[in-house]
Amino acid sequence: MHNWCARASAFLFVFLVGSCTKPDVTELTVGIQSEPMGGVVSSLHIVVKVDGTVVADEDVKPPRGSRVGFPQPWEKTLSGAGKGDAKVDVEVVAMGDPNSPTPLIRRMSSTHFVPGKKSLLRVQLESRCIVYPPPPKDSKIPGPLSGPTCTAPSSCIMGICASPNVPVQVLETYAANWPTNAPDRCKPLNGGPPSLQVGTGQAYYVPLQKLQTLQAEAGPQGGHHVWIATRMKNLKQAGSTTKIVGVQPGTNVTIPPTTLAFTYAPDEGGYCKLYGIRYQLDNEGIDYKQFLGKPLDVVVTVTDPSGASTSTTANIQIGSTLLNP
Repeated sequence: MHNWCARASAFLFVFLVGSCTKPDVTELTVGIQSEPMGGVVSSLHIVVKVDGTVVADEDVKPPRGSRVGFPQPWEKTLSGAGKGDAKVDVEVVAMGDPNSPTPLIRRMSSTHFVPGKKSLLRVQLESRCIVYPPPPKDSKIPGPLSGPTCTAPSSCIMGICASPNVPVQVLETYAANWPTNAPDRCKPLNGGPPSLQVGTGQAYYVPLQKLQTLQAEAGPQGGHHVWIATRMKNLKQAGSTTKIVGVQPGTNVTIPPTTLAFTYAPDEGGYCKLYGIRYQLDNEGIDYKQFLGKPLDVVVTVTDPSGASTSTTANIQIGSTLLNP
């Protein structure tokens, strides 16, 4: 009886310990995307290895009837459960003329699983890395400018031969919208939440004081505007939209939205700026005179292609007279 109880207790202990063990969620997603290639790439051959063993070997072609060819993003999620920090190697071969055995691009990339995390290995194919076949010897027309021919294990990255090794510290956390959410100068990796400041300035960004007076002026095409500028961080440099709405406190008279899709310029302190925004008080024909000499809340919202967004409000005073009546 005693032995039976001991065996039952041991079984129960093992069962409880096993049931309390957290599952290994380690994953690495290989995400391949491409700059526009002008239709010269006809297919991709993708090989992925984990610790030297092939786990993916695929030929990828653009959708039938597609005129743009690549870039169509490709991804493959690898489970790292029980594999520790196993090494992952990726080779992407981009082919041009289907009748030519010579690839246009051979891109290598290597990293490791990060135990307990879901990571993204982003592999970017770049047009400046295309190695075009040489023109015929009797041709009087030079061939297109080619990228460098790299000797393995180096690979063409940003137009030069470089190591394909990607440290785990710079891997992104996987997100389903990764193709539109690549880090850039305005939205660095792990940069934190978006932030936004509203200022003024025609040729540069100038901070605004609360209820600072801005004088409206007549524009070259008949409208009446004040100058608005913005500074943001942790939102995409290109493709972000900037929406401006003016609301008069007390009356809630609203100026119809102005939406811009301008690229931001790098600024100090990790910020990026946009200046020289003509914010039209008489947008869509509204009477600008009702805003002269009165306060105005300027609500600015910046949204990037990944869907990340932030808003802030600047409380200004519109001058009672025009700068150039």
